[in-house]
Amino acid sequence: MQNARLVQGIAPAFRRMFGCAQPTSLAKRTITTATVIVPPPPSVLRPIGSNRKVALSAGEAGTLNWPAPQAVRAVSPLPETIQAWVLDFETGSPFEIIDVQRDVFASQIRTDIMHRAVTYERNMKRQGTHSSRNRSQVRGSTRKIQPQKGLGKARHGSNRAPQFVGGGKAHGPVPRSHATELQRKVWLMALRSVLSIKYAQDQLAIVDNMAIKSHKSGDLMRYLKTNGWAPLGTTKRAASVMLLPFMDPDPEAESADELVDLELASRNVRGVSLMAANNAEVYEILRHDYLIIDRKALDLLQSILKPM
Repeated sequence: MQNARLVQGIAPAFRRMFGCAQPTSLAKRTITTATVIVPPPPSVLRPIGSNRKVALSAGEAGTLNWPAPQAVRAVSPLPETIQAWVLDFETGSPFEIIDVQRDVFASQIRTDIMHRAVTYERNMKRQGTHSSRNRSQVRGSTRKIQPQKGLGKARHGSNRAPQFVGGGKAHGPVPRSHATELQRKVWLMALRSVLSIKYAQDQLAIVDNMAIKSHKSGDLMRYLKTNGWAPLGTTKRAASVMLLPFMDPDPEAESADELVDLELASRNVRGVSLMAANNAEVYEILRHDYLIIDRKALDLLQSILKPM
């Protein structure tokens, strides 16, 4: 209270010293209000950092009608197709040059994905018939072989225990499936990788047709040696060729009889395998040096393996 009275006493002296006017009372004050003019919103706005004009939405004046976001996809400077020779199966002479999909025969090579595919395919082929007998399945009595106490020996029960000769197997193998799971997209990526490897190493051959006129193995070996797919001379090294033609799954189709001679001729040739294109496997292609496909198989592989 004393400080307030002191300030009230000093205030008039300060006003006289500095020439300040006497303040008017609240009742005598007049308050003037200025009119603020708000400009209308512009008809067209531009987003920050863009020269594109964006109109306002019809419903709300303060909301921007931004364009819908669009997926940005990188555009490769490389052409979509690459070229490959079409050869004659019997003579090996060039037939013509065709275009094949780059995404299928020149894609990124992923050795880790191929390893997963090979493991998946080999696990599927395991029989899983391994078995053993436990102590309840072996022959023998369940009688206690010796007294529990008094002999100074270890305690034993039945002679079918695993520690005895002729006893059961502890934690032995049982029949089971070794199959594992793998996403289809991953397996298709592995197949594209192995086809790209064969194309890059010049171990992929595209032939017009694999239909041969003879069912003899000697004629087939002569064709393979002529094309350079099998070793020449009397070397002990066997051929390593994977034949992957298009085989119609319908046995009554007209095209099913075209490859009967090829199937008979390839049975007795060591190192030569024959498999339908719709049953192609990553492991089988990898373990052979050369891969031979025909035109129909090429179209089938490109239709299946072309990325979306």
